[in-house]
Amino acid sequence: MIIFLAAGVILVSLLAASIALPRLLRSMELTPEPTHEAELDRARVAAAEAAIREMEALRQHPASGQEDEADVRAETSTRIIELYRRRIEGRLPQSEKAFRIRRAEQIERQMRLAALRAERAAVFAQARAHLISDATSRRLVREIDLLEERFK
Repeated sequence: MIIFLAAGVILVSLLAASIALPRLLRSMELTPEPTHEAELDRARVAAAEAAIREMEALRQHPASGQEDEADVRAETSTRIIELYRRRIEGRLPQSEKAFRIRRAEQIERQMRLAALRAERAAVFAQARAHLISDATSRRLVREIDLLEERFK
């Protein structure tokens, strides 16, 4: 009798799980799980906004002894601010502009990596032809390696 009851409980629970649960859960909507990407994007946007504020402050109040370079500082800070604004726009919720910015960043990364590979090959060719010293070639290759790691 105990074996019959245990087998009955097992069969009923298996049937309920395979037949009734899918029908019950069909109308139920799950809330999306928070992703770490959203948190990462929010942190990047906040950091970029802080950098923009700092660049604007530096543009308005140059360090002592650098007042004569105001036009160069303004141009440089504008270029840096534009870079950070592009980063912010690329991290905003899905839009066509954000998609284009992200795609442009991917293409730029691929192109920079290809250019670095060509640069490395040219340095190696110069070193093999004894046009530059080993120390110079090692230094240049090290710089290229660091840039390559940055863009990977």
